Amino acid sequence: MKITRQIDLVVNVILPLLLGYFIYYLDDAGRISALIKNHLPDGLWAYSFITAILIIWNRQVNRLWIVIACLLSAGFELLQYFHWIAGTGDIIDMISYLGFTGLALLINHYSRKIYSIKFI
Repeated sequence: MKITRQIDLVVNVILPLLLGYFIYYLDDAGRISALIKNHLPDGLWAYSFITAILIIWNRQVNRLWIVIACLLSAGFELLQYFHWIAGTGDIIDMISYLGFTGLALLINHYSRKIYSIKFI
């Protein structure tokens, strides 16, 4: 199965970002737990960020860029923790970033094997 880079970007970058947006901003009725509302969008952001990097590198894992992305995520949380930027830096966000980064790498590993991704 061949997929285009555009389809890959929409499915694995844009859709997770939109889902995170809808969870975070559109749940004014309080139907989902605070844990999900506050941390799942962060994890989806991390998934999208790592996947975008992987797509740029034609689904080849470039360890340097993955490490840089993780350091940026951690740095963002630290800036929030020390109140240098708005937000609440906490350990659950860091766990979300790490978990969804791992998920992106796992999905990348299997998608390369299953689909033999070749961008048109």
